[in-house]
Amino acid sequence: MPLNTLLRAGAMALLAAAASMGSCPAQAAAPGYQIQLGVIESDNIERLPTGGTNQTIGVEELALNWHEARPWLDVAADADLSHLNYFQHTYSDEFLGNFLGQAKVNLIPEMLSWNINDDFGQAPLEPLAPITPANRQNVNYLSTGPALILPLGGTTYLNVSGAYGRVNFQLSPLDSTRLLGKVGLLHELSSADSVSINASEDSIRFSNNLENPDYRRQDAFGRFDAKGSRTELGVDLGYSRLLMPGANYDTPLVRLDLTRRVSPDSTIGVALGHDYSDAADAFRRLQVVGGATLNTQPIVAAAAPFVDNYATLAWNFKYLRSTLNLTLEHYRDRYQTDAALDNERTVLGVLASRQVTPMVQLALTEYLVRWQFDSTNESATESDTGLQLTWRAGRDLSVFLSYFLAKGNSNVQAFQYTENRIWLSIGYGHAAEAAPGPAPLKLPGRE
Repeated sequence: MPLNTLLRAGAMALLAAAASMGSCPAQAAAPGYQIQLGVIESDNIERLPTGGTNQTIGVEELALNWHEARPWLDVAADADLSHLNYFQHTYSDEFLGNFLGQAKVNLIPEMLSWNINDDFGQAPLEPLAPITPANRQNVNYLSTGPALILPLGGTTYLNVSGAYGRVNFQLSPLDSTRLLGKVGLLHELSSADSVSINASEDSIRFSNNLENPDYRRQDAFGRFDAKGSRTELGVDLGYSRLLMPGANYDTPLVRLDLTRRVSPDSTIGVALGHDYSDAADAFRRLQVVGGATLNTQPIVAAAAPFVDNYATLAWNFKYLRSTLNLTLEHYRDRYQTDAALDNERTVLGVLASRQVTPMVQLALTEYLVRWQFDSTNESATESDTGLQLTWRAGRDLSVFLSYFLAKGNSNVQAFQYTENRIWLSIGYGHAAEAAPGPAPLKLPGRE
């Protein structure tokens, strides 16, 4: 099924479900949206070491934040999607951005639900090359299936779930279908604490299974969850197994997520993990942490599974008119069947903003990705630093003036560059209503 058909099907399913529940009273803040029209001037659109081409780019952008909880429906949609028109035709027009959509239809409240998840974004074709329209492709990951919770007593439950997934890569021959089944036995220790034992199997079948062999992944683990007034803790401990043609592999499974509200103005979070993953799961994990932006997700477009060692640190702060959101991620991937792909990645995301006046906001952003490939000792670092001035010219009308400096450094000479961009746009819409205090943390999370 084509990528655009999958994306459209996922979005339509989310909207149709929401419309069908429209008569239920809402329990969440109103959604936010913004439509922008603008123009970008770049002095090195190909991101070459020398002699880059100037380019004027027309931009139409849609940003959406919609989180709503209703008696029969929970829905969350975050999007930042753009259409770019390259006026000098250095590249063809392109559609890029990230969309994260989730819908949970409660067929029998607190017992039977149907889940729909859709993730759309971009990934590089060549990790160590500069990110340009020639070095990125669209990726879409759609999954759907039921979840059943059966009470076995006052504090014990049987959880059973299943999902069908479809992953599409625009250019790489990595399209696959996924069948996932899970079963778990959960016991509540108190209203806030629980323990469970869980088992799952994920079957990955590639469209091109001659080049990319099918395989299965099996997990068995215990889970402990605790939720206090200011602290949430989750721990998974178990074992994971890969069943591949001609060989099986095993590794311990360890995951930890910890968040704490250290003050009314500050929240911190830590996530650590060691488990099996692949390109599609890595794409979805990075999207969860990075959120809906125009950034390309730093993954290796390969079919082989790998042992994923990850660590994430997040800090969100908000006081009066100032906001600071910081995320630092580190990944160490060790491939089971192709050691040449072994790599380490560090991803840094920073947003600092100040409401200078009721009508004017100044924001500084930083996005940095560093790659290191062990087998070749090749490395590359790309950074994108932005300064944005926002003027609220009216209730729903805003004017944006931004400057972005993109830089690439590498021990491969061809991958070094500097690009300057100036971005002017006009937007119509308003931000979603937000609870007081810092924004919720984004962590990789557990299955």
